[in-house]
Amino acid sequence: MLDSAAMPKRVRKRLVLYCPGYDPMAETRYRRLIGTGLAQLRRRFGIARNIGPLQRDDAVPSIRWGISAGKASWHTETDYEVLLWDDLVHRDFSRGWFARLPLLFGALIEALRGGVIQKLVRLNWHFAAFVIYPWVALLVLVLGALLIGAAIAWPIAWALSLSGIVEATLAVVLALALLKLFEPRIRKAFVYHLLDGWIFSWQLAAGRRPEFEGRLDAFARRVAAAIRDTDAEEALIVGHSTGTTVAVEVAARALALDPELGRHGPALALLTIGSCLPVVGFVRTADRLRRHIARLATEASLLWVEYQAPQDVLNAFGFDPVRDLDLDLGGAARINPIIRSARFKETILPSTYRRMRWNFFRVHFHFLMPNEIPGEYDYPMIVCGPVSLADRIADPAAAVRSAYGTEPGPAQQSPQSAAAV
Repeated sequence: MLDSAAMPKRVRKRLVLYCPGYDPMAETRYRRLIGTGLAQLRRRFGIARNIGPLQRDDAVPSIRWGISAGKASWHTETDYEVLLWDDLVHRDFSRGWFARLPLLFGALIEALRGGVIQKLVRLNWHFAAFVIYPWVALLVLVLGALLIGAAIAWPIAWALSLSGIVEATLAVVLALALLKLFEPRIRKAFVYHLLDGWIFSWQLAAGRRPEFEGRLDAFARRVAAAIRDTDAEEALIVGHSTGTTVAVEVAARALALDPELGRHGPALALLTIGSCLPVVGFVRTADRLRRHIARLATEASLLWVEYQAPQDVLNAFGFDPVRDLDLDLGGAARINPIIRSARFKETILPSTYRRMRWNFFRVHFHFLMPNEIPGEYDYPMIVCGPVSLADRIADPAAAVRSAYGTEPGPAQQSPQSAAAV
């Protein structure tokens, strides 16, 4: 029998406010992921679950639903809300190339002027390679298409005695046709998606996305109101991928609207996972984001936990926002963030890891998926389970025992830093 005295205090009700990343499928993806994850936990560990009907709030905009989860010794109700901005992502994707190219060059010039690429390489070359990838891919695609176009145009021009200008024009037209023909494959490789993400990050840092600024303010008002009105014991603001920047902005703005959040009512925590914060944070003009990070780093009413994973090349593993952004905390003591490793290799079966390791986006989204082996980082149980985030990081082994009634693996017995695995 497990010692109940060693168990963390049960969380019976939780509020989760989720900030998705630069994702055109946010309206459907995250309900599906949480539903699939909880179904897998039911099969593996006997965690009962029930997911309520979807509700839409176009005023925010957001979607929300209720989740009931439990086992023999616990039962937790979760109000889960996704703050939506996928309509803005779709708007970006619909841009023509005459509009996109100047923005791409603007983002690239700013990144080179501010040394963003060099800073990312020094931080983590795997992550830097992912950030640079769409530029390299675009260059290779354009040059390859031009070479093939020229190879086809030359014999045609020779046979018809066409001028050099006509031959060059024909080569360009053929190159554009090839790019159009292979566009579905290029999109499947996320080249255009990531290039538009570059533009978004640059515009956000430079304050050139007024419609997104308005959305952030609406999210902050919603978060502040939801936390004030809830009877939950814990309120989590969660950000994944590019959504980590959104979550930081929303948390800081919500606290500016109501400085009493976290001092009364539910315990308040910010959870950032699969972080891409340095992509915006390193930009010269991202002064407001850096100020907001500094505010949260010294905020006693808020617990900020950042989970990172070296297996995920799409997250900035090893990044410490206070250290690497050289933030001035004004003499205040640093409290946040607490940086931990998700330790994917210890919570996934070796056969599963071998299948997914080269699917970089699958690894990136594993931050939102269930464990196959109980461990400290456990997204479905963080948002739907009986243990608060504060208790989870204070005693990971007790958190696992409380949720599953079993012990974690040996390497999960005590708190670890992000640099460990």
